This record gives sequence, structure tokens and C-alpha cells, in this order.
Amino acid sequence: MIRAIIIDLDGTTLPRGWNSLSEENKKALEEAGRAGITRVLATGRSVFSFRNALPEGLPIDYMVFSSGAGIMHWNDQRLLCTRELSPEETLDIATMLWEYDINFTIQQPIPDNHHFLYRNTSPLHEDFRRRVENYPGLGTSIQSTRDIRGGATQFLVILDSKQLQLHGEIQEKLSGYSVIRSTSPIDNQAIWTEIFARDVNKGSSCQILLDQLDIRYDECAGLGNDYNDIDFLERCGHPFIVANAPEPLRGKFNNVTSDTNNGLAEFIHTALTL
Repeated sequence: MIRAIIIDLDGTTLPRGWNSLSEENKKALEEAGRAGITRVLATGRSVFSFRNALPEGLPIDYMVFSSGAGIMHWNDQRLLCTRELSPEETLDIATMLWEYDINFTIQQPIPDNHHFLYRNTSPLHEDFRRRVENYPGLGTSIQSTRDIRGGATQFLVILDSKQLQLHGEIQEKLSGYSVIRSTSPIDNQAIWTEIFARDVNKGSSCQILLDQLDIRYDECAGLGNDYNDIDFLERCGHPFIVANAPEPLRGKFNNVTSDTNNGLAEFIHTALTL
């Protein structure tokens, strides 16, 4: 019997570029709640970004946000857990990235992780430029690592889709940290390399939450659409992926229809029968 569902947001629950939940998906989430199933949203977005993307919210119980850096009880907005980079770790990562002469952001500690520092070099990736412009007044340009003070929630490096090898190099050099690959929700093509404190990911943070709720992962069904969902999907007893996910993931997990065709509702109706 399923006791909890874990769902991704962009490209899964909410089709990319949409700012409202379909009525069919909303009713399915409400049905899951009435059935006593705990509904966990596991998203790469910060709470600030989530509210901008979906002003009316979702019928959920808990939110694992910023790819696992924070956990929130949704109804009362109470923070249950945060996991961040120390000032020393932040400077260590920034110093390494500076050597690559690439653009990156440093998201400030929770609850202010919608504020960020950023390195602005030429040429500026179009996806990176749009990200900075999408958050007017929240970003501060830095000229050297001397401008960095304090800890951080995460780093974000935006790479061209042809720079997958560079993602691998960064991941290897920063093996002491959690380095996660995802696809840009802005242009759906660029590679986002996100760097967090050790062991921070959606899967490990969902484990922290499930332990508090006395729920086992094998009592969970999960739905995702991208590489940063693998950490919780591989742990769920019943993992699913939407049809618009990358092909390697479609071959790895059970499939439901695409996000634009209410894949979430299909997933929930399936989970209710397990």
C-alpha cells in the first residue's frame, strides 16, 4: 500500500512555461490527500521561485526545495531542515570555478537563497543572462573571490548542451560535494550544474522527511522527468517518469503520459491502486 507520493515540479507536475495547474492534476492531488497519502513536492526551485511560478500553489503536504537543501511543512510554511555550504566550502568551490573562466551564481543561505552573487564573464550564455534578468534586483555581480563572504545554499553553473564533458570535470574535481545535473527550465536545453553540500539531493532529503514521518521509501511512489530526480526515483518502491523525459530515463523507470497530457493525474490514479 502506498503511503506517500514524491513528485517533481517543472516538466512533471507543471509543464515547462505554464503557471497554473491543470484541473485534472489538481483533482488527482486532492484525491490522494483524501486517501490519506502524504504528498511531497521535490523541486529544484527555491520557495521564492516556486511561488512566482505557481502563485496559487499546490495541494501538497511537504516541500523539499532547492534540490534538497531545504524541507518545509507546506501548510504553515515551517522550515524543518536546511543543509548549506560553510563559508570555507563556499570559497573553496568559487576558487575552483574561477579557474574555468565560466559564469556561475552563488545562492545565499536559506531563507534568502533567491538572492545571489554572480560572476559575469564574456561570452555570456543566453540562458544565464535570462536567469539574471528574471530576478531583477536580487543578483549582485562580483569581480573576484574577495567579494565572497559567508556561506551559501548552492552554486549554479550554466553550460551549453555541448559542454557535458565540462560538467563531468567539475563533478570529479568537486567530488567532496554534491554535484547535480539538471536541464534548464528556461530554455530546456542548457545543462545546469548545481553544487551543494555533501550528500544534498532530493533523495537524501526525502529520506530525512520520511524518517520523521515513519514512512519507508518502499511505501512511496515517485514521479519525475529529469536527471536530478534520479536520487529519489531509485529509492522509491514504485518509480515513474513522464513521457517527455530524456530517453535514458524513460528506459529506466515506469512511464506515464507527458506533463502536458496530465501525466501527474495518471501517476496518482495508478499509485492509488498499488
